[in-house]
Amino acid sequence: MNISQSLVSTLVFRKLLYDLLDKHSNVCVRFRSLGAMWQPNFMRIIRVTDKGAILNDETINEFVYINDLVDVVQFEIDSRFQEFQPHFHYEVRPLLDENFSFKKSSKN
Repeated sequence: MNISQSLVSTLVFRKLLYDLLDKHSNVCVRFRSLGAMWQPNFMRIIRVTDKGAILNDETINEFVYINDLVDVVQFEIDSRFQEFQPHFHYEVRPLLDENFSFKKSSKN
């Protein structure tokens, strides 16, 4: 897999979480937030919001909250799902239009 295939936008990551939840998949996810270590266990998705998500770490029976998906810099899943491979570290990068709004310039 090349570098461009390992990069996904925050929007694609959010869509993946929604799809995993909506399709009642048994696929679990683990992630790494900006400035933090990897979550130690794969977790089941409980809820996805416009900005964040709630996951259940069934190994230690605790909920893990992601307040803002923009803070997630890497993730992996434990089983194949759609085009995503298991145990592959995907890098999450926000798109410019997710964080900034630009004015269109007019030509003179």
